Amino acid sequence: MPEVTVSSTPAPDGVPDHLKPDLLAEQRVRRTLGLSLIEGSFTQVFLVWTSGSVLAGLMLHAGATPQQLAAVVSIPMLMQVLNPVTSWLVASLSSRKQFMIVAGLLGRLVWLVPVLLPLFAVDPARVPAILIAVVCFSSFFQSGLGPAWASLMADVVPDASRGRYFGLRNGWMGMVGMASGFAAGWFLDHTPAPASFQMVLLIAVVFALIGIRLYSFHYEPKLARPENALLATIAEPFRDRNFRRFLLFAVYWNASVMLAAPFVIPYFISHLKMSFTQLAIWTAIASVATLIIGSWWGRVADRVGHKQVLKVTTFLAGSAHPACWILATPGHLGFIWLSGLMDALSWGGINAAMFNLSVVTAPRAKRMIYLSVIGAVTGVAGFCAGLFSGVLLDWLLQHETWIGSFHWTGYHSLFALSGFLRMQAWWLLAPVQEAKSIPAREILRWLWMRTCNLLPWRTT
Repeated sequence: MPEVTVSSTPAPDGVPDHLKPDLLAEQRVRRTLGLSLIEGSFTQVFLVWTSGSVLAGLMLHAGATPQQLAAVVSIPMLMQVLNPVTSWLVASLSSRKQFMIVAGLLGRLVWLVPVLLPLFAVDPARVPAILIAVVCFSSFFQSGLGPAWASLMADVVPDASRGRYFGLRNGWMGMVGMASGFAAGWFLDHTPAPASFQMVLLIAVVFALIGIRLYSFHYEPKLARPENALLATIAEPFRDRNFRRFLLFAVYWNASVMLAAPFVIPYFISHLKMSFTQLAIWTAIASVATLIIGSWWGRVADRVGHKQVLKVTTFLAGSAHPACWILATPGHLGFIWLSGLMDALSWGGINAAMFNLSVVTAPRAKRMIYLSVIGAVTGVAGFCAGLFSGVLLDWLLQHETWIGSFHWTGYHSLFALSGFLRMQAWWLLAPVQEAKSIPAREILRWLWMRTCNLLPWRTT
């Protein structure tokens, strides 16, 4: 009787033993995709409550200057310059998850500092500087965590459904952000400061700890250890011509966005006199719309390519957003609510397409270092643009004017300049190569054919 090998012997459940590892990996992938939605929900609450309107409101309450407001938004980008070093170190370690847990704990527990400030005799004038230091320390570890998380999820999410999954995830994160923004906005409007801010930050840290705990249950495929020394590893992405093309686009885009980004929320609060609840409503409009539109952009990207989605959405973000901000006036916020829809329509595609295009332009085995290089270079560009925006706004505020009954402020000039620069970004995407990217003329032809098929007089 011939000898029967182990690999061909069915297991009790009818599955051959040699297929078990693949099935087990598939189960772990499915579980991780679900866990990532739960973990992201808790982490999203932390991110919303330690940034945006909460952080801007706390800085304004502490008497921050335009330069300090710009610094607190720009510093996280500067910290990304260390991403290549941390990515090389992570690749040298045995587990990305363990690094994510340690970096997450250090980067998020530091937010207990502003919570505990009332226990110490701190000069109120020093509070903005302390908050900037907290953001700096937190961003240092958060920026290192980012490439590790992106690399792990890029390895876990199947290539064929990457656009749909991250479109869904981004939409869901938007809904969580909406709910948490509403909760924080209502609480801040009905509770005296600074105790209101301290309570929000305390709960944010608790939610962050829950999210960090969920990292330990993620599936982690093996990561190839770096073959070269640190400098050689960092230099390698710059020798990739297609990657350099995408990097140029990413640098330009980040700088043009950061020219206005630090002052959108301060503009809403100080010029338009919006309450925290109104800010939450604006976020909610964007979040609900993103939940619907985000997954749609993902399906479009899976069909026509992420580059084409970026071309459309970046132009929209440069035209519709600043126009809505500029046309809004105190007491007449209709254009602000419209900007929430425009935010979803543009950033719902930008966020997922930027991440996915960075993934497909990087070799699978070296994605983490490629992603970290993108973070580092774009971070420096964003930091410089953000700091410059503070100086520029100071100058623009001295050259305000009235156009009839409309008060044209330095904010409006800044938004107009940033919008013009954003609208030009799509030109830099043309030379970027993407395997499944469909030329624009082919997309227009497909849309025309689909439209013709819907016409009642079409021939059969």
